[in-house]
Amino acid sequence: MTTSAKTATTKTAPATPLLLPGQAASPAGPCDLSGMYLMHHAFRRDLRRFTAAVEHTPLDDATTWRALQERWGRMAHHLHEHHSVEDRVLWPLLQERVDAAGDQTGQRVLDAMTAEHADIDPLLERAGDGFRTMADAPLRTVADDLAETLVEAFALLDGHLGHEERDAVALVQRYVGADEWDRLERREFRGRPAIGELRFQLPWMVAGLPDDVVAPLVRAAGPAFRLLLVTSRRAFDKQEAAAFAHVPATA
Repeated sequence: MTTSAKTATTKTAPATPLLLPGQAASPAGPCDLSGMYLMHHAFRRDLRRFTAAVEHTPLDDATTWRALQERWGRMAHHLHEHHSVEDRVLWPLLQERVDAAGDQTGQRVLDAMTAEHADIDPLLERAGDGFRTMADAPLRTVADDLAETLVEAFALLDGHLGHEERDAVALVQRYVGADEWDRLERREFRGRPAIGELRFQLPWMVAGLPDDVVAPLVRAAGPAFRLLLVTSRRAFDKQEAAAFAHVPATA
């Protein structure tokens, strides 16, 4: 066992690892990956809602198309940041550990993670172009192409997130200690978002999740997190209603 693997026993993981709707797995281990799982849930949820919005939003509703373009930009920003920090920090760290352990299976997982990011990113850029066009001069042909792009993007992203949840997270639990993961989350994954960005990000990460899932996470995060979440939800809900105005409640 490597020194890094031994450090994984220095702190106890949550008694029940978070397993959200649509999530493929939640491998046991010392690291609390609840924040990552919340982001994954938000990405899956959003791509489904954007797909439904493109299908149901009338071409002549310029206000809603502009709201959708803005909302897509916010989600795409978080997804880009999520992938960027994995490519810049997490995969190189795990690469170092699997190399030291001679873990060929782990190497194949990391190779796949990088390749899957490369497949997904062009689709996200194409979707962004589609939303910009629809906000400026909506056309049925553009909407149809955008809908196909979103379906393809969801399939690739959902497959990638599932692969990450099953196999890449297992590598995190094997090779990263709990304290080390906490430091990575604080310094890299959370970053230093401005208050204005947090007012979107916090309610966005928990939107659509039941209270029995959200409440313990909020308690663990502390009173400042709870206050910011509570005071941000009304504005967030208003923005969601504007962007997804034509999405059926059952979608």
